[in-house]
Amino acid sequence: MEINKNQLFVLITLFEIGSTTLFVLGIDTAKQDAWLAILMASLIGGCLLWLYTNIQAYNFNKHWGEILGSVLGKWISKPLVFIYAIYFFYIASLNLYEFGMSITITILPGTPIQALLTIIVFLLIYIVAFLNIEIFSRVGELLMPFFLFFLFIVPILIIISGAFHIENLLPFLENGIQPVLNTALLKIVNFPFGEIVVFLVYWKYVTCKKNIRNTSFLALGLATLVIVLSSITSIATLGSLGASIVEIPYFNVVQRINIGDFINRLDSIGITILFIGGFFKMAIHFCAGLILLQSLFKITEAKWIIILICIIFLCFTFFYFPNLIFERWIGLKIMVPYIHSIFQIIIPFVIFLIIKIKSI
Repeated sequence: MEINKNQLFVLITLFEIGSTTLFVLGIDTAKQDAWLAILMASLIGGCLLWLYTNIQAYNFNKHWGEILGSVLGKWISKPLVFIYAIYFFYIASLNLYEFGMSITITILPGTPIQALLTIIVFLLIYIVAFLNIEIFSRVGELLMPFFLFFLFIVPILIIISGAFHIENLLPFLENGIQPVLNTALLKIVNFPFGEIVVFLVYWKYVTCKKNIRNTSFLALGLATLVIVLSSITSIATLGSLGASIVEIPYFNVVQRINIGDFINRLDSIGITILFIGGFFKMAIHFCAGLILLQSLFKITEAKWIIILICIIFLCFTFFYFPNLIFERWIGLKIMVPYIHSIFQIIIPFVIFLIIKIKSI
């Protein structure tokens, strides 16, 4: 399994954008300055990326589970690798449920969520059991131009439609810089920027190791640009209050596009963005958890085990999340302030320190 630098760029970009364009990060506390909070958080995210790539440079031919083993020894690393696998699976489950519910709410109302999630997981089974991440990344290369085109064309169409109201972005820093900084540090750094920690599992498979850091930073920069642009568009179109109360702001934004009663009803654009971003984010998290489990338990080509894990993953998602409100509460109120910091910041930083101490 190999990934070239272009495929790495595509995977990180699609992963970081994911479904973040569908709602405005930090809108509840930073209000109309949420886009600035995202920009600040991306700078801290860049520091985390520097940390992760330094850890990877310790041994370019090992993934995160193997690096933990070589740094901590097998007795400490094995439980930690297993916990990381569960962590990635859990985030994938959050992604899957939100992805499925968003589609149900927008274009398939009345469709049982269980039926939709089953179809999505069948597609996931086909990818992880019968294909591999290399082929998956090639699919990403094909979809990326359409994905970015849709994301960049929406603000242009909104402006032409006359629905973009720049006054909704004012006053700038109405309550000072502190709420923006707090939002960036406490709510946005971990999601989505800190989630790039998952690529410690994938960088091993990149063919040109010397390009890992530059390619990853370029992808992070492009993803930040897209997320900031979509946030500005949502706030300017719906207002900070409107963007904070609707379930899927970006979908509402797309519905505002109307150019001469000719170009309108572009719901398909929102659904395309939702499907591509949501599925790739979910699949990348799931495959990372699977790679760690395969490494830990020496699972090679046992497709039935992979299929069984996918079925357990589907059943867990069925029964664990009662509704979208609960899923977002778990994701934003529990995972972001508490759980993510452990796996994205504390553990990687400790590993980095141990590596540096050992190298002295």
